[in-house]
Amino acid sequence: MDVILHLGGNSQRAQTAIELANAFPDAKIVISSETPCTGVYTNAGIDRERIIVNDEAWDTVTNLTHTYKELKRLHCKRVFVVTDMFHTYRSSLITAAVWGGRIPFYMVPHGFSINKKDEKYAIGQFFVTLLWRLTGVLVYSKKLKENRKSIYTETEKHSLFELGY
Repeated sequence: MDVILHLGGNSQRAQTAIELANAFPDAKIVISSETPCTGVYTNAGIDRERIIVNDEAWDTVTNLTHTYKELKRLHCKRVFVVTDMFHTYRSSLITAAVWGGRIPFYMVPHGFSINKKDEKYAIGQFFVTLLWRLTGVLVYSKKLKENRKSIYTETEKHSLFELGY
């Protein structure tokens, strides 16, 4: 089974994912977002049965680590990761760390912008994710999680290690 993994609630990303969903009519669509935009999909004629929502993530690492078990349960053969162009480098490193070559994934960017700061940040996020993959422990900034507390559910699926105050 193919899976389209929509990172974040950005409705422009949803448009790109909808194009993929139309090209791959048997694919499931997994939206990993604090504000899932399922209405955009159903308004575009995508059957609600194809859509799975995970609203537990607070950043890109948790977008991918929180959906790992769901994607594994779906027995997906390949994953199309939909995100913004500026976010593609970091997302691809994190996806590689999560899946470790177990499944092919394809980055499908929306837009054209590139963010040089994101490239530097991406390396650190790769190692945080690799640590999670190897140990099951997710290291994160307590400040980041607290800043985003209003946008995710309280259900936690990881062993956690907080950094910061």
